[in-house]
Amino acid sequence: MDSRPEECAAASQEALAVCAEPPARYPRPPAMPGSKRQPRVRAGLKQIAEELNVSVSLVSKVLNGRLGTSGAAPEKIDAIKTKAAQIGYQKNLLARALRTGRQDAIAVYVHRHGLPGTAIVDEMMMGIAEEATRLHQRLVIHYYETPEEFHAFMPRVHANAVDGVIIGGLPHRELVSELLDMQAQGLPVVTILDEPLSREFPNIGMDQKEITRRSTLHLIDRGCRRIAHFHARFRQETPQSDDRCAGYRNALAERGLPIDPKLIVNVHDYVFQEGERAAQRLLDEKIDFDGIVGQTDQHAAGALNLLIRNGKRVPRDVKIIGIDNAPFCEFTYVPLSSVSQEFKMRGTESVRKLMQALDGKPVTSLKVEPVVFQRASSGV
Repeated sequence: MDSRPEECAAASQEALAVCAEPPARYPRPPAMPGSKRQPRVRAGLKQIAEELNVSVSLVSKVLNGRLGTSGAAPEKIDAIKTKAAQIGYQKNLLARALRTGRQDAIAVYVHRHGLPGTAIVDEMMMGIAEEATRLHQRLVIHYYETPEEFHAFMPRVHANAVDGVIIGGLPHRELVSELLDMQAQGLPVVTILDEPLSREFPNIGMDQKEITRRSTLHLIDRGCRRIAHFHARFRQETPQSDDRCAGYRNALAERGLPIDPKLIVNVHDYVFQEGERAAQRLLDEKIDFDGIVGQTDQHAAGALNLLIRNGKRVPRDVKIIGIDNAPFCEFTYVPLSSVSQEFKMRGTESVRKLMQALDGKPVTSLKVEPVVFQRASSGV
């Protein structure tokens, strides 16, 4: 090489000088004439005490709910709370964590599920987030699909980082041992699944049979007697789909209506196109029907579109209901009736159950009731 050492050194110094200068396209904002940046002063107990001429100890007890039998005039207590709100007082979370041993943080593992547009995971997370905010809890959220992705996040889930764990979405029974280990290390676990992973974990569940039992009874109560059901059989094992078909059968038996095998149409997925295909099959085979219970809202929407294109009047000729109460149910040509799995409520309840466990209270599993939302597709 023919470059001289001194030339290389000079070039390096020049490059460092260029790097040290702020980019011209991102100039620093000019300081206002005569202005000085003031450090932000955190509103504290001492400030409140001085302004109200009371002791710091009294302010601390009032704002931390530890008055006990201490004597304090109601007007003085109200004044302390009012002043704290005025100056934007916030509790010292680190000091509280040192005092209580709590991190005020919850780890949330979610395996996303549901078809696009259903928003069931969004609803579940909204319920968790709103209740966590109300209870002044932080959330550490991790989405995963495989055990490997679950394990990759585990180093962040320990007693010095979070107080407990919520598991939602699709069940992973192969992870039960890891979850039991978490719980044994002092991290309570609560699940949001159809059925509990283990008796050791309180679960906020949903009975899939009850969902279609209610949707089928809804159509029967609206006058339907020949109700078709779209049964998704796209995997070797489809327990959720089979349970929903069983719920449909149970409702017919409950009302003394015959179960006609021709009205149970097997489909290959939960998607919109399968709803169209199933409805077309009913028409092609000239099967008499006056109602349709889909296993998803996409089934119901596909059937609705297909029937309208073929001159059927919904709900006059055929009444239709789906499952999940997706946002798009409001916006179909004829608004769709549907059954909600109440994921927002289940998210809320999971946080409450976890906090009960952290407080040392007995916690049991809960099955939330599905809710029918009636719209024009099943008659108004």
